[in-house]
Amino acid sequence: MATTTKQTTLAAVNTIISNIGQSPVTTLESGNPLVEIAEGILHEISRAVQSEGWLFNTEYHYTFSPDADGYIQMPTNALQIDPKRMNRDFPQCVVRDGKLYDLANHTNVFTEDIELDVVWLFDFEDLPEPFKNYTTIRAANVFAGRSVGSAEAVRFGEREELLARSTALEYDTQQGDYTIFADRDHNMTYNSYRPLDTLQRY
Repeated sequence: MATTTKQTTLAAVNTIISNIGQSPVTTLESGNPLVEIAEGILHEISRAVQSEGWLFNTEYHYTFSPDADGYIQMPTNALQIDPKRMNRDFPQCVVRDGKLYDLANHTNVFTEDIELDVVWLFDFEDLPEPFKNYTTIRAANVFAGRSVGSAEAVRFGEREELLARSTALEYDTQQGDYTIFADRDHNMTYNSYRPLDTLQRY
């Protein structure tokens, strides 16, 4: 009897190799070079998808503190950073040699905390299910194109990829509750008029 479980890396890799007619494997350590290539492409596409920045992997006003030497070591899973407007002393920062670098003041030494908007990279199995599905289908198309150069398989998969991306977008918008009334940090600052809030009947 089939069990209902969340998608794993192994399941995703089997989906990818099935796109060119390969039989599924029971372990990622099978010694099959196609499995290794498929897994590599899966992680590559996962990074690309997450780099777009979605609700599930984006944090606002994340505080970083300098160490004893004044350096702010950046986590290796930080895909993107963006200084907050309130950081007037550090208007533009980038990552150099694994440390935060202040472009305006030409230094990587900081004397105070700094708040950044951060896009994080997560393991494939920690992604929401719609993003696992989208990543897997997109990776399957890339795999088919690179491994056997099958234009037909890629064209067939493009329709699935578009549907999977639309599902991921739907998930993101539903979770984010985005609105034109939100501020730059996607916080609701506008309260619409509601009669029940102003007219109290006793």
